[in-house]
Amino acid sequence: MEPVRTCVGCRQRASQKAMLRVNDVENRLVFNSDGGPKGRGAWLHPSSKCLKLAIERKAFGRALKSDRQLDASALITYIEQVETMLATNE
Repeated sequence: MEPVRTCVGCRQRASQKAMLRVNDVENRLVFNSDGGPKGRGAWLHPSSKCLKLAIERKAFGRALKSDRQLDASALITYIEQVETMLATNE
């Protein structure tokens, strides 16, 4: 059975393959594409809606157990690119 994770944005559960793993690397939120940093990670649907909810709720800080301000600009850019690619493929 495939692992199920909870999105830090919308709080819906989905398969691990349907979600992105996000890590805190030097106070920046980055998509973990290759297994990247081990340890604590946050799971997010690849949608700007879920990303916006997670940022508004300050869910990344809680999920990653960080009390610092985390820069989400690289993650925002990545999600926008994913949504653009998905829209052009439809």
